[in-house]
Amino acid sequence: MKNYQGVVFFDLDGTLLNKQSQISSSNLNVLKQLAEKNYLTVIASGRSPIEIEEITKATAIHSYVSLNGQYVVVEGEILVNHRIDTAIIENVLAFAEELGHPVSCYTPKEYRINFIDEATKKLYKLDNAPLPEIDPFFYTKKEINMLYLFSEEIAHDALLMEQFNDQLTFYRDSPFSMAIVNKNRSKKAGIVELLEKLNLSDLNQTYAFGDGNNDISMFEVVRHAVAMGNANEHVKEAATFITHDHEADGIEYALKQLNVL
Repeated sequence: MKNYQGVVFFDLDGTLLNKQSQISSSNLNVLKQLAEKNYLTVIASGRSPIEIEEITKATAIHSYVSLNGQYVVVEGEILVNHRIDTAIIENVLAFAEELGHPVSCYTPKEYRINFIDEATKKLYKLDNAPLPEIDPFFYTKKEINMLYLFSEEIAHDALLMEQFNDQLTFYRDSPFSMAIVNKNRSKKAGIVELLEKLNLSDLNQTYAFGDGNNDISMFEVVRHAVAMGNANEHVKEAATFITHDHEADGIEYALKQLNVL
């Protein structure tokens, strides 16, 4: 195993990415400097591996905690691969359809949706990503790692959580959507598994950058938890350091203040 100086985890949207869903030249330079200093850089995101790999193809990043901790890869090697039981998926799809909400099913390499509504269109526009193809029976043909439910009806969140409380964990990650994973899975759980498998659990130089509610859990397992200036107040309260906005070189500023760069 490589003897890393430290590990830095980055959320994507609202953190490493700008409003165009791209990595800025400043952040590209930061990633280059971290690699030169022998830091392992890891994406920690609710996004799928195929999206992460496309976004990071111009960088030295080959490690990620994806699909909210369900699928973990380090330097190209798969370390963690948690799937959702097919029967549970079928029940979620049926319950969500009663509420009028579409659900997409994610594998590491592809995703499909059972139908498309306005919330779906708004979310993928926000992410600057293409709409998924429609295939209501995709989950019967593939092993599914994460579900993604589209809804602007916040009041329905509690109904879903109550119905599947013993089986699944839900993350409201935008005004239009909720990620759904196995019970107690999270970015935190994926990071813990990564650090344990690489024997890095006692490493002091561990950092996490984030801006959303699903980033709070990963703050609990690193020594330095950095909230972006654009993060909500709950995220800032959970952080050990608050930096500038993601559009104002917040990552570079924090790493300099923390004496990493």
